[in-house]
Amino acid sequence: MEIINPHDKFFKETFSIRENVIDFLSGTFPSKILKKLDLSTLTQDNNSYIDEEHKEHFSDIVYTCFCKDKELRITLLFEHKSYAVACPYLQLMKYLLKIWESNNKQAQRLMPVIPVILYHGKDTWKARRFRDYFEGIDEEFLRFIPEFEYLLTDLSSYSNEEIKDRVFRRASLQITMLLMRNIYNDKILGDKLKVFFEIGRQYFEEEGGVKFLESVIRYLYYASDIEEERVIDTLKEISEEGGKLSMTIAARLIEKGKITGRMEGRMEGREEGRAEGAIEGERKGRIEGLIEAIEIGLELKYGVNGLRLLERIRKIAVIEKLESIKEAVKISKNMEEIEKLL
Repeated sequence: MEIINPHDKFFKETFSIRENVIDFLSGTFPSKILKKLDLSTLTQDNNSYIDEEHKEHFSDIVYTCFCKDKELRITLLFEHKSYAVACPYLQLMKYLLKIWESNNKQAQRLMPVIPVILYHGKDTWKARRFRDYFEGIDEEFLRFIPEFEYLLTDLSSYSNEEIKDRVFRRASLQITMLLMRNIYNDKILGDKLKVFFEIGRQYFEEEGGVKFLESVIRYLYYASDIEEERVIDTLKEISEEGGKLSMTIAARLIEKGKITGRMEGRMEGREEGRAEGAIEGERKGRIEGLIEAIEIGLELKYGVNGLRLLERIRKIAVIEKLESIKEAVKISKNMEEIEKLL
């Protein structure tokens, strides 16, 4: 599949823009830390600190900047999560070690790293100290456990109005955060889609805005169940060029077989004037969309091992059963729970 995690891809595209990161830091960072950072020196670190095995699952967005009051560089590590993880420290420590190894290899002094997690999943994120994961440990052994913190931005803690009117200033970041916050609720997302697009009405006419809009359209096509036609029609009301772009992207994805079942069946059914063709297209499209969502969920929770169930899942043609499997993947604690449904 071309996009293994559409959430990560959208996050990377947005946070690779320096001005978006500055806006994010200004809106979410604790004031005591923010006032010590010289954001005018903020620079993206283009080195990758993850290996090939994990490159599609880890976000790997890193920036550095100097302190205001001394010649000290600080590393800012941004990690995105669309689902809650049991112990985020283990993944974060892999990053920290890679960064410090790079410092050491280049004969640099070790840089302080501030890990930042952006979370927009369905479940409640339970923040704990690393030492709390070592249950039953005696006080004498605590000094042997690494201790560090991360800064959490949980989008569920903000309302749509706060994101739009108070927390962030840039149109692209506002739209990104609003889409991520509501991506799992198709009703709210569909009802608010025009409101969200309105934020970027002027920005979409600029060169950078067109590129961002393309990212937005792809994210909606891959990560939500909103019909492509609804995205196209809504964008047409905001921007004629935006409507054309959304249709062009949909056509490209159809050609590549990415959303064939979801859109092509509907279009062909309508063009041929056959109601039964449209219904069949809708059914096939729903099945394709569900299987794609299950595939993403399995890989996110269980890695490559989770994909061994796909061959059996792809043989299922009952929408209700696929919907049950999709929900089971979200709440499952192990793969055996999912296998019982197959």
